[in-house]
Amino acid sequence: MTTDTLASERPDIRRVAPAHARLIATLAWVFAAFGTVAGQLHALSRAASHPEDLASPLLAAWSVPSMDALRPLLDWGDPLFVYWTYGKIWLPVCLAFLAAAVLAYRSRRPVGAERVLWRVQLGAYGLLTLALTGDYYTPWTDLFFLVGLAAALVIGLGGAALGIVLLRRGFRPRTTAWLLIAFLPGFFVITEITSMGSVMLPLMWGWALAAESVARRATP
Repeated sequence: MTTDTLASERPDIRRVAPAHARLIATLAWVFAAFGTVAGQLHALSRAASHPEDLASPLLAAWSVPSMDALRPLLDWGDPLFVYWTYGKIWLPVCLAFLAAAVLAYRSRRPVGAERVLWRVQLGAYGLLTLALTGDYYTPWTDLFFLVGLAAALVIGLGGAALGIVLLRRGFRPRTTAWLLIAFLPGFFVITEITSMGSVMLPLMWGWALAAESVARRATP
């Protein structure tokens, strides 16, 4: 085992303020739960404004009866405007898991390949944040949608590599690393069932788990 590997396996929890870690962990949990629930309302508004999506039998199986049951939450405006409005939920969700990922990064002393992969992943999260801002808060939706796809590709490929390295170097919780690895195949599964925004679900919950672990270890 190399010196670089040993260094990255010893988390430097002293770099993390307990109160700061607890706040970030709490926000990560809150927005993971919020995104899981509200994200499906966004998916329903997507189906209402883009009925061609209902060609997916897995999406249609739950969204058609749900749209009937939740009609007042979907019929208060033009379908595209409703979809665009509910899409705004993803920005704070993304910011929350970005903060949790940064917290996990700061609690370690990554070196070598792990440090590079961390920076690539965090940079991709930053790019995704920019894409969500542009997609749902500016008129340039099409342009920023492409930016978001590029970010998702980097997250999928870079996250798989980072997840493998973290598993080899004893990162805890291991669930976070496995969710990073599962992001890319999960992307295709999730988009058959719900809207594309929900591909962030593994990241939301994975980094919430990691932030909780850091917060517990940082508490005296």
